[in-house]
Amino acid sequence: MLQIIFNNRRVTLAAMIETSALATQIYKVLRNEIISGIFAPGDKLDINELANKYGVSRSPVKEAVNQLVHEGLIEILPRKGTYITQLRFKDCIEALDTRFMVETWSASQAIKHVSDKEIDIWKQIMDKMDALLIVQPFSYESYSKLDMEFHQLLVQWARNQKVQHIYNSINPLISLARVGYNEVFENSLKRHKDHQNMFEALKNQDLSSLVDALQQHNHSLKEDLKLHWNEQLYGPIDESI
Repeated sequence: MLQIIFNNRRVTLAAMIETSALATQIYKVLRNEIISGIFAPGDKLDINELANKYGVSRSPVKEAVNQLVHEGLIEILPRKGTYITQLRFKDCIEALDTRFMVETWSASQAIKHVSDKEIDIWKQIMDKMDALLIVQPFSYESYSKLDMEFHQLLVQWARNQKVQHIYNSINPLISLARVGYNEVFENSLKRHKDHQNMFEALKNQDLSSLVDALQQHNHSLKEDLKLHWNEQLYGPIDESI
């Protein structure tokens, strides 16, 4: 039986594969719990408690945590422990501006070769978002998932894996920031108009209007973030920004 050294222990390849598969599952669950606010920014994580909660050993939990450290959702502080990342207002603004920069470049590429079928996919997402906006109580979680998919597709259509990787590394930080303020229906309704403008601009191959819509969307997000920032969770806003 093939054996290798993993985490300073001699294990079988089968055991390592099983650990890796478990780590992937735990990573997905833990990531979702962080983004959905089950774990709040600044919460301390205990590896043993997480292992007991998920019914696994420490190894796959540690591997999952390390993945989330790489994404920026978890931070390990020397001699203190493992914590959900405590973002600053400046971090969130920089993440939004970086996302805008990536989306603007992606728009300039996507508009050259986006297909009618792909534009129709955007239309289908828009229809689903429209439907959510007329139902009360408003499901922000469902709307947010469609919102994220809508934006990710624009970057995907740029057909550049490196840029997509950069974009995917930013989104978890933005999702974490949303835990810090209570999204209200009116804000989503306002930004939905931006989505409509983006859709029309892409359909008409109007890059200037598409960039304008992206810029307006980014500005609106930053204004809402500042207005609804939860200082108890994240600390004070840097007024110089």
